[in-house]
Amino acid sequence: MNVFLPTLCALALAASSEEMPTNAPVPPAPQGLPADAPVARGVSLAEGKAPSEFVKGELSVYLGSDRLVVKNTRLGVSAGLDAFQQAYYLLLEPMLDLRFLDAKLGIGFVVPLRIKLADFANASTMTDVVKDLGKLRAEDYDTLHDFGRVLNYVTYGRKEDPLYVSAGQRYASTLGHGAIMRRYAPNLDTNYPRASAQVDAYNGLGGFEAFTNDLLEWNTLGALGFIKPLSPFFKDNVVLSTLSFGVTAVTDRTAPLAIVTDPMGVRQLELEGTRFKTTNRAVTLLGVDVEMKVVKTEHVDVKPYLDFSQLLGGDSGMTAGVLGRFNVGTSTVNAFRVVAELRSLGSRYQPSYFDTFYEIERFKYVTDRTDPSRAVFIPKGAYLIDHGLGQRTGYYAEASWGIPGRVGLTLALEGLLGATPEKNVIAHLEVPVLDFLQFFASWYKRGVTDFSSLTALDQQTVMYAGARLKILPFLFINGRAYKTFRMDEALQDYRDDLGFSVNVEIGYEFRKSELPPPPAETTMIPAFGSATSDLPRS
Repeated sequence: MNVFLPTLCALALAASSEEMPTNAPVPPAPQGLPADAPVARGVSLAEGKAPSEFVKGELSVYLGSDRLVVKNTRLGVSAGLDAFQQAYYLLLEPMLDLRFLDAKLGIGFVVPLRIKLADFANASTMTDVVKDLGKLRAEDYDTLHDFGRVLNYVTYGRKEDPLYVSAGQRYASTLGHGAIMRRYAPNLDTNYPRASAQVDAYNGLGGFEAFTNDLLEWNTLGALGFIKPLSPFFKDNVVLSTLSFGVTAVTDRTAPLAIVTDPMGVRQLELEGTRFKTTNRAVTLLGVDVEMKVVKTEHVDVKPYLDFSQLLGGDSGMTAGVLGRFNVGTSTVNAFRVVAELRSLGSRYQPSYFDTFYEIERFKYVTDRTDPSRAVFIPKGAYLIDHGLGQRTGYYAEASWGIPGRVGLTLALEGLLGATPEKNVIAHLEVPVLDFLQFFASWYKRGVTDFSSLTALDQQTVMYAGARLKILPFLFINGRAYKTFRMDEALQDYRDDLGFSVNVEIGYEFRKSELPPPPAETTMIPAFGSATSDLPRS
């Protein structure tokens, strides 16, 4: 032990020599992806030059994240209050974050420990309430899968680098244009942590994206491959050199077919008590797409695309869209990103099938968006394939604005033409620029018909917000609020999980300025863009 602690500190100091300087307004990337901080690529801190490359990718780094993470090498421990199933715990979280190779390699670990303070479930006296006072909640680590919560992240590279690898407790992920998977959230069930992974690789002729939602279960798998067959022959022709053909496949190999019930009609659970017992069959979607750039200048980048997707055993859908990216300014870059899509949808097909709500809807598909009380336990895949939603024409629109390293704003709207007034809405704001305070808030809403339904915290809502306040160089206050879902074992149902937490963190973030600086000409700010930014097909 006397050798280990100095060695650990030396390792943290060595890793911090690879970090960004304190005067760089670089926010942390969500769920352990610090290299994806939202700053324009090619900015030399020493020379103070304006961005030399076009700002692209999603402009809101924390969109899809459930909490803030630090941007520096950090060693610390936090303590706060946590509420869990009518019980209250002291939550202790030892944390270690390491950055190497100019932040190209990042490693983060956290060990959540719940120590019981009071339990009001089935308690009739105060003695019952405090019966297990000071007891560690062993259920957090009683299965192999539970240890997935310890690996916060391991990342190598950035989303748009020739090689990008990420594993850990990820945030929302998108494949391609999002026709099959758009902002899929593996950890929507707060009682079932997942360590997932993504690998991207490309060169001038093509590349791929690969994804799994859970490294210990591998139940949802996705991949996209693309080629640019004309790029070697028409390098000076914008359209032909960027013409790209892609193939996408995503499967939930254990998708529920039906929920098993006993003779009394009660839903049954598996032995772990955290999963429904079901009959299963794989649900798979396949897609092909084509895209090309029609405008590419110093400040404007526009590419239309066409996607065709098929739900195996169901119907298909067609999406025609355009992605426009615009940069305004030099010393201060205002970046804009606009997506517009028109969709033709078969009855037994759902666009962006793997979305933010999927981990709940794979069991409990809400068939009447206007009346959540009518939600029943019909799995999403089974309902679409066996019943369908009718032939529809839909649309999707998204607009983002960001000033690299200072602010990010995203709004999205999804609906059907002439069929129903219900809309799906996404709103997100983040302000990561302040050194002493960072915060973000995300709002996902289904079935919106008016303002009251937009703001209701019901089963059609997912919300995340987080803030981090530095009081002293070694003292921080972290806060987060959320509205998501949690399995209620007593009711055998997914219930709304609305909560918040505040904790005090004692630790230290090792910064580059505290060590001898590297050569100025090698000091570069990492790429702008989150893990759902565009793979550089064109």
